[in-house]
Amino acid sequence: MVLVAHSMGGLVARWFTEQLHGDGETRYTVTLGTPFYGSAKAAVILSTGRGGPLPLPRARLRRLVAGMPGLYALLPAYRCVEEGPAARPLTADDVARLGGDADLAKAAMAMQAVLRADGGRGLRPLVGVEQPTVQSIVLADGVAEGREYTLLPGDDGPPRRVDRGGDGTVYRDAAAPVGAEPVYLPQTHTAIAKTREAVAHVRSVLTENPLGPPLGETAIGLTLPDVVTAGAPFEIGITGTDPAVVTCRVLDVGSERQVDRPAAGRRDGRLSATVTLPEPGVYRVELDGGGASPVSDLVMAVPADDRDEPASRAHR
Repeated sequence: MVLVAHSMGGLVARWFTEQLHGDGETRYTVTLGTPFYGSAKAAVILSTGRGGPLPLPRARLRRLVAGMPGLYALLPAYRCVEEGPAARPLTADDVARLGGDADLAKAAMAMQAVLRADGGRGLRPLVGVEQPTVQSIVLADGVAEGREYTLLPGDDGPPRRVDRGGDGTVYRDAAAPVGAEPVYLPQTHTAIAKTREAVAHVRSVLTENPLGPPLGETAIGLTLPDVVTAGAPFEIGITGTDPAVVTCRVLDVGSERQVDRPAAGRRDGRLSATVTLPEPGVYRVELDGGGASPVSDLVMAVPADDRDEPASRAHR
């Protein structure tokens, strides 16, 4: 048997193989964007309500997730808290000050430690990269502020700030435990499980045939707001390529109808495209670099009188 799991499903699969003795029935576990060392973004969601998978009212989201054990299982389990010149792990007391439940945090941290102790045996992780990803946090007045860099040990000095990226939700180095040999794919967290590269990765594990050469040389990235106003133009950020290579499409999620095909161009030294969504709804923005599957994510358009303060979400 080969288990294939996306995101937190990989933690469930790992618990089955390593704690419930399912390893005797399992040849490999293929994980797609699984946060083995947690996600700093989970701390930001718990603290502010920002950055959820879909735009939701932030106060309600905070109240909802504060009692959800699953969110605590996603809290970062590495030295992610930037404090002065040093970095330290997130603690249960930190979680309580962010508005969370200290007991749920302690239970989740104990579970994470058990899963990490088993290393990478039997794992075949697919890891999303090249997307702007919250990798560390700064704690201030009960709020976790995300930072798109990780803190690596310095040479006889303070930690160095290094942007390691990830899939927009899971930091690159958190998606594979020590001892596992990851395969990397420039894609967002929500889309990674349905790309043809992910299918090829799973098929190759099943058959033990090599993947072969990369399906494309261009690793592109997408920066997209959560919520925009219908009928008003907004800008999407593009990274890692040039205007001659990238193709941008905007589709209505309900009908799969293409509603825009904006041209990419450089503005103030940055590559971007301007989009106007015709009416309220959920839309998918796709960036195609001509090789691997398009990088994509969702944006919600609301009427002008329903617009909340925007929460940005980045995927490179």
